[in-house]
Amino acid sequence: MLAALGLSLSSTLINPSAGRAAGGATVLSVTVLPNPPSMGGVVRLKLQLRNDSSAPWSANDLVRLTWKGANGSAIEDTRRLGKDMTVGSSITLTLTTLAPAAAGDFALVTELDTGGKRMPIGDPNQFHLGGFLFSGRGNGHGLGMSQWGARGRAAAGQGYRTMLSDYYRGTRIETRDTSGLVRVALTHGAVDLSRAWPRLFGPLPMVAGPVTVEGAPLKVTAEEVLAFGTNTSGQPVAFIASPGGSPKGARVVISGTLTVHPDGAAGIRTNLLETMGADFRSGAEQRRYGGVLQIVPRGAATVLPVNVLPIEDYLKGVVPAEMPAYWGVEALKAQAVAARTYALRKILLGGSGDFDLEGNEFDQAYGGLTESRPTTDDAVSATEGQVLTSGGHLIDALYTSSDGGHSENSEYGFIHWNHGLRPAASLPYLRGIVDPLDQAPGWQVGPLSPADAATILRDNGDDLGDRLNGIDILQTGPSGRVLGVRLRGSSASEEVSGPYLRFLFGLPDTLVTIAGGP
Repeated sequence: MLAALGLSLSSTLINPSAGRAAGGATVLSVTVLPNPPSMGGVVRLKLQLRNDSSAPWSANDLVRLTWKGANGSAIEDTRRLGKDMTVGSSITLTLTTLAPAAAGDFALVTELDTGGKRMPIGDPNQFHLGGFLFSGRGNGHGLGMSQWGARGRAAAGQGYRTMLSDYYRGTRIETRDTSGLVRVALTHGAVDLSRAWPRLFGPLPMVAGPVTVEGAPLKVTAEEVLAFGTNTSGQPVAFIASPGGSPKGARVVISGTLTVHPDGAAGIRTNLLETMGADFRSGAEQRRYGGVLQIVPRGAATVLPVNVLPIEDYLKGVVPAEMPAYWGVEALKAQAVAARTYALRKILLGGSGDFDLEGNEFDQAYGGLTESRPTTDDAVSATEGQVLTSGGHLIDALYTSSDGGHSENSEYGFIHWNHGLRPAASLPYLRGIVDPLDQAPGWQVGPLSPADAATILRDNGDDLGDRLNGIDILQTGPSGRVLGVRLRGSSASEEVSGPYLRFLFGLPDTLVTIAGGP
């Protein structure tokens, strides 16, 4: 349990002098884990205590733990003694509390509230709390629609049209032709077939049969797979194999795009994908997709898997991958319209040449037929063709997991910082709003010691010394998101943007407060 909480296994053992304490409580020993505590972290005290007072103690008497700061602050935590204690009897108490989320010197005072008086239990434990603790709300860039906010609005009875007009100011819902096809890259970057294939994804990169391959003389039965690898010259090849990976025929060099057609209504099943969605059951390393799968050679031994299918079918794999299917019909409709708008705009912009969008966080999450659910299919069908426009043009329909209760203006989203703010484009439809129905939970990252924080910076090419002494917030946006900070190290300082700070320390959002110091 301690390891799961991230606690150090160091401890301190205090053995006060034997005999009766002045207040009638004798502490035989106390153990503190960890020692020193981490700011904002879990602290466990194990006390061996004897009642040397003149009266018994009740199980309902209160044990008070108070963190007293050098600046006069006090944080009190109470719980019941839990056992009646006669005079002369002993008890072992295991008490868990949270250290203050602040840096500085603190005394942890333990007292027993019995008989109308507070009785000290041992001497105060003195600690210095140091490091950096990031506490915040939101998850993402904070621009456009909040998915958690849409959930809250749907639960409150709000319709999807109202949601979208709130999140995307001054826009209209129009209907566009979405009968065309979309090309979705299933991985971020090409797959290097010369590298060892991760066994977690199966014995080898493959597409399960039955399929027919356009561009190569390969027809794969239901008992076979279309496998991929390299030949002795380092060229990418395709071949028929058993499900266990044993080759069954000649290897065909992939010199041009191969188009894999499913021979049945179940679609294409493959392990060429971005993630497994943290599902490690047998078979979860594969997903099913509608349409066709293109295997595009990208030079050397690399190929790019691209799923080509109708736009509305694509959206039926996006909406449930982006938003849980039980989050309310109106929220799902809002997600469908936003996702359709985002996708259609990217298609019209021309994509990269081989694909229009990626099926991951670089564009939109996409799970294909595997993710499809009746409720999300219905949300896509009910809004078929509906998109958001401003001035007659498709908008950049950005959305975020959670805006933390306040979304952000576009110019404060994807910013840069170079001795001052370098804002992004100001878009009239991406204005920050107060969003009280976004009830996503808050988060904490850390605490990180000054030395560990400096190591993180150094590992990312920012050597500011062996300790990080402070993080100064230089500017925030209208939502409260951090735009720029100064990192003060033991040997140098540097100013960086809020988004870069988020990247460095793995923060879910830049709507954050930063506590700490050496």
